[in-house]
Formats: sequence, C-alpha cells, structure tokens
Amino acid sequence: MRTIALPAAPRRLLISVAHPDDETFGMGSTIAHYAAQGIEVHVVCATRGEEGEIASGSDATPETLGDVREAELREAAEIMGVKKVHLLGYRDSGMVPVEEIENPDAFVNANEADLLVKLTRLIRDIRPHVVVTMPPDGGTGHPDHIRINQATTRAFKLAAHPGYMEPGGLVHSPTKLFYKEYPRARMREFIEAVTKGRPEMAEPIRQSGIDKFGVEEDVISTKIDVSDVLETRIKANACHASQGSPFDMIPPEMVPTVLGTDYFTRAIPAWTGGELESDLFVGL
Repeated sequence: MRTIALPAAPRRLLISVAHPDDETFGMGSTIAHYAAQGIEVHVVCATRGEEGEIASGSDATPETLGDVREAELREAAEIMGVKKVHLLGYRDSGMVPVEEIENPDAFVNANEADLLVKLTRLIRDIRPHVVVTMPPDGGTGHPDHIRINQATTRAFKLAAHPGYMEPGGLVHSPTKLFYKEYPRARMREFIEAVTKGRPEMAEPIRQSGIDKFGVEEDVISTKIDVSDVLETRIKANACHASQGSPFDMIPPEMVPTVLGTDYFTRAIPAWTGGELESDLFVGL
C-alpha cells in the first residue's frame, strides 16, 4: 500500500498590538518576512485608533478616523501577507495620563476578565507557535501599548491552562512569547538621522521623550535580518496616510539601515543570555 505524505501544517505567528499602524510601523518587516516564507501570520489589534493625531493632507476627520485607520490597517495587512486581522473592539485611549481617561470604552478601562477571555480564545483558535507583542513600556509609553503587553502576556499563559474559561475544552500552549524592542543605541542613531534630515523635527523629538525608550543590547535575545522585505515594508508604511510614517522623516539613504533589522526580547521562555537567535522559530 502506497503511503501518501501529507503536506506539513504551516507554522503560525500571532502579532498582538494596540492600534492600527502599530503592526506596520513597529512590526511590519517581521510580518512581511515570515509571511513571505509561507508562515501563517495573524494580527490582533485592540482598538481602531480613534484618538490618533491626523496627519496633514489626510481626508480623515475626528468622526471618521476610526473607520479610516481600520481600512488602512487592512490594506497594509494585505500587502504584508497577513492571513487575518482580528479586532478586539475597544476604543483608543489617547495619549493622556491614565487617571484622566474617563471613557468606559477606552482600552485602558477594559474589563480585565473580558479582555483576557477575548485574547485567550483567539490564541486557542489560531493556535500560534509564536506570539509577538509590544514591549512592557509600550515602546513610547502609550497606555494602550502597555495594556496590550500585559494582557497578551497573561493570555499567553492562560491559553494553556485547562481549567480556564471552558474546563475540559480545547487548550493551546504557544512555544514562545517575544516583545518587539529597539536597542537604545539604534534609537539614538534614528534620532540623529531625523535631526539631520529634518532639523525642524529636532525639538518635537526631544519633547516626545522618545530617547528615553528602547533597551540595552544585553536584553536583546533575537536579531533578525529582514532586509529581504524592505520594499514591501515601505509600501505598507504608506498605507497609514492618516498617521504619517515616522520613517518619512529620515534621510532616504538610512532607510535600509533602520528598517533592515528587527530586534526582540524573548519573554517566554525567559532569555538568560548566550548566542543571539536569528529567527523567532529557532527550534520549532
């Protein structure tokens, strides 16, 4: 009897972010890089970005911004090769102190139990091998970024717990959880490049406090060459016209340097040092 070899099931990657454009500006090269390899990539986005600042030249209005940003997210995802976009349905909290956010629909005010059920169910349904989310400080200090990090980290663990949600039901234990990071040394290079290429942006950058974010090199566990998808990343960046790409501010000759490498800290299993990984799926 002849044995028929079945094709291997695709490896799956789940990207968990707070707002439309986080997936592209923060993780676009990673998404496109793995999608191009045939890996099934899913993106979960907590909000529709209703409180974002509208870029000059955009037709969006405060009333339409959520619809516009969702459409931009879906367009960018298609370009990058995302299998499916999943929206959690919360409202953008805006960049204000958490204690001043009164809107009950804001993501920072989301009921913790409901949020964890939504994320855990997605992880169990998608069954990713690897999950990537934003860093513990959000990368920019945005409260929604911090909340998605905390919630994704908890849901990653709960998804494998047989007594959570539906006792005896389907569980799933992803193998690795990563936080997308940016080394402080590279952040300084980025700021210097922007200051050189767009000197009028020097003061806004200083006021933003972006130089305080990023991590030291010794906590980076994974460094991936994503230069193979540079053009795809640039096309996806352009989809988010209502926000404007931060990479438009740097000199063109530095774009390959800034966008050609992605950095991560492995949160689970915890990184304890050693040789840097060059792939999120090492050992899988």
